[in-house]
Amino acid sequence: MKSLKLIALLISFSLMVACSSDDEVTRSVDIPSTFSIDIPSSISSNTGRLNGRTTGDGDGIIEGDEIYESLRYFIYLGEESADILELTLQVGAILEANNVRSYTFDGDDDGREKRIEISEDVTRGGVSYEYEMTMVDTENDDQAVQLLWNTNPVSGIAILKPYNIDRNDTEASESAFLRIDYSEDDANYDATMTISISGVEPVENGDIDNMKMFVGKKGDIIEVMGNSNHPNVVIIDEDFTGGRNYAFVGRGDESTDLGVVKLALPPSSTATADVLDMYSVYAVLEAEINAVGDFSESEIEAILVEAHSPAYFNNDGFITSGEDNKPASFSDSFVDLAGMNPFVPNDIKNLEIDFIQ
Repeated sequence: MKSLKLIALLISFSLMVACSSDDEVTRSVDIPSTFSIDIPSSISSNTGRLNGRTTGDGDGIIEGDEIYESLRYFIYLGEESADILELTLQVGAILEANNVRSYTFDGDDDGREKRIEISEDVTRGGVSYEYEMTMVDTENDDQAVQLLWNTNPVSGIAILKPYNIDRNDTEASESAFLRIDYSEDDANYDATMTISISGVEPVENGDIDNMKMFVGKKGDIIEVMGNSNHPNVVIIDEDFTGGRNYAFVGRGDESTDLGVVKLALPPSSTATADVLDMYSVYAVLEAEINAVGDFSESEIEAILVEAHSPAYFNNDGFITSGEDNKPASFSDSFVDLAGMNPFVPNDIKNLEIDFIQ
């Protein structure tokens, strides 16, 4: 997703806008300094991607520890999406620093004209916001970015359609959207964000098309609850169709680099959020082993030995799994994930994002 080249876009703004202030304003725009939450590397990493049956340790069989390790990658995708959306704030900050409310430019990559505007006191979706920043591709007035926010306390929504930022980016499917809902007004957390992704075109076995993840920060503790939908995933049983969710809850500690998660693999059409036990990693792998019926005892043991719940992580990745295997460095209170639930898998399967009118 970094192929969106928003960093290069920001550099272009800082150079071009500084030389041109077409629409000067007298009231400054209050731009939030933060609009996302960092997730500890223990549970969020760009390593461990698991696509197809020949990845992992290369034996062609996906094992429990490889499933858990791959979850870190999907959480990372959500976190990276939030980082990209937060970059749009820097566009607003550059405009505000140069006293500009409207700016038109040609995209560096696709050469198409874009227009950015900042407005005050808007109502979108029945909610009042102090500020709105939008970007459109002017040829057909196709919206690329919508950023809505309030400042005291900070809260708001950022939505981005990559295709309308760079039509030449072959990784940006035409239907894809990213969204972050951010707030510093929650009684239970210092800050929260909900990351949503929809309309991504899967390429390989295991790729996501939709995702939704809640993240809450309180001190050094980061809690996550969410689902990623994998419409073409094959784990063991090649006859399985219809897709699965990675449905998860977890907790990471920024001070200790420790993490713990519970993960389920329900069918995408599952209509309840109560999935962590019925579709646990162990239960699903065992069911698929039985469906295939072509494994030796040693292969079965290798698949299931680290498929228990919960799973424990440090900043190097997966450590072990199971209540009876809890490492001494993990406190009982830290690994207690009671009361935390993912979203309903079928809702994530059918998730659609759009700009707010």
